[in-house]
Amino acid sequence: MRALLIEATLDTMCESGYNGTTLVAIVKKAGVTRGALHHHFDSKDDLVVDAISAMLTKGSSEIRGYAELVQDGTLSLSDFLDRVWKIFSGPFFMITLEQITASRHNDVLKSRLVVVTRDFHAALDETWRCFFTANKSEHAQLEVILNATLCLLRGMGVQTVLRDDPKYYQRILAFWKEILTTHTSITLKSKVLAEV
Repeated sequence: MRALLIEATLDTMCESGYNGTTLVAIVKKAGVTRGALHHHFDSKDDLVVDAISAMLTKGSSEIRGYAELVQDGTLSLSDFLDRVWKIFSGPFFMITLEQITASRHNDVLKSRLVVVTRDFHAALDETWRCFFTANKSEHAQLEVILNATLCLLRGMGVQTVLRDDPKYYQRILAFWKEILTTHTSITLKSKVLAEV
């Protein structure tokens, strides 16, 4: 039941935004009663926090899986970035935008989502450390590269709301792939370093 409600919450947030994600809309989409919802969650924000947490956990796990494919040589860096871009240009990111916007004016929601988001970033940091190899002096650079990559993808994701131009985003992504492969001394921890 909880999983069904979480899925309905994420679907509703993607379709209708945070403000349109009412308990009535959630129970209708989930096909359950309001009493069933209240058996598991005390409020809309409780449900939203759990839904965002589940989504971010799934997202970080998916990204880690892609990184593992790079490590074993079955996925190139280029394909890895393409798959992460697909995550950041789809429902995952649009729901993330909704939570960020809602948190600007809801201090309780914000304080709870800060913790959830921090856990997501810690999981991404760990994946990135496993994905790249660097000596101790390069750890700070590695962190900057990760965050610059995420900021680029987030910015591109935001832009997709008003600019539907896949070729434009592919050109930006191709530029960033070149930056990652030619302008850093950090190397991939893969058995086979596929060409970008």
